Amino acid sequence: MKRIINIVLLSAFVTVLSISCNKDGDLTPPKAISFGKVATRAALSDIQDNGFGVWTFINNAEYTTKHLLMNNVYVHYEEDAWVYSPEEYWIADTRFSFVATYPYDEDGTNFNLDSGEVKLSVSETPSEVDYLMATAEVDTAAEGFDYSAVPLQFKHMLTNVSLNIWRDGGKHQNDQMRIRKVTLSNICKGGTYSSALKAWTPTNDKLTLSYENNNVSDNDDIGAAVKQNDGSLKTGGTPSKPFDEQQPLLLIPQTIDESNSVSLKIEYELKRQNAADWESAELETILPSITWESGRQYTYNVVLSSVTDITVYYIQTKVDPWGTPQVGGTVIIK
Repeated sequence: MKRIINIVLLSAFVTVLSISCNKDGDLTPPKAISFGKVATRAALSDIQDNGFGVWTFINNAEYTTKHLLMNNVYVHYEEDAWVYSPEEYWIADTRFSFVATYPYDEDGTNFNLDSGEVKLSVSETPSEVDYLMATAEVDTAAEGFDYSAVPLQFKHMLTNVSLNIWRDGGKHQNDQMRIRKVTLSNICKGGTYSSALKAWTPTNDKLTLSYENNNVSDNDDIGAAVKQNDGSLKTGGTPSKPFDEQQPLLLIPQTIDESNSVSLKIEYELKRQNAADWESAELETILPSITWESGRQYTYNVVLSSVTDITVYYIQTKVDPWGTPQVGGTVIIK
């Protein structure tokens, strides 16, 4: 009998929590939690085909810890709306925390629940997956709350790094240059992102990326670039883009400095105008100190110039937002 009474009381408690009050204090039917239209970058248009996962926590004043309401629930697009099943309902005077993850994974291989937060764990980079996450805090006790769709804004979780290699157009305007091998060393290989802390913790494992061009010919020539007085580059032609098959390089956000340096080694060849043979040269240097942040695209432009056995180089780093935010929905991917 005691067990039956407990079940009845729990059922009544949940029912009360699931009912909201209007301004006059009258009870109104509960309203389901919904998600608005999603605006995506062109490169991620498949989010509408594949959907995303949602984790929801509730935290009322009488609770000492967060309670899980939605556990990696699959939200997908169907008949002009984002739907999921079974539906969950808003609770009056309650603080909700939402974490949305893309791509959706039923088994939670990369996105995992851990002590009231969601963590993204990536062990192998460059990643073939463009991971996204969105978080939102909603308080139904807030004045004017109208039980509208959850305001999610997706963001890229990894950093986007690319490398362009140019011939020095000032010193080698009429010469040819070709790349033989490029190596990036000491890159953080993996890490874990916390939705609560909104920060990455890289692992100690390091990654070496190596590109080798085994199909060179006498017609090879990379585009030229000239450094301007304002520090910008005036470019012409097409640069060498190592790791092109993996572009962009989707890597763990990390800080590059003296204690955590990333080295760049370029082995290349120069053929001077009217010369019969190619000269070999190489550059090995440390990338400038910088922090690779989530959702940012870093383009390294390296200009090579070789005179006899002396190698001169110039490195320019361009940082851009990753993708163009599109207006038109409550969910935006940046």
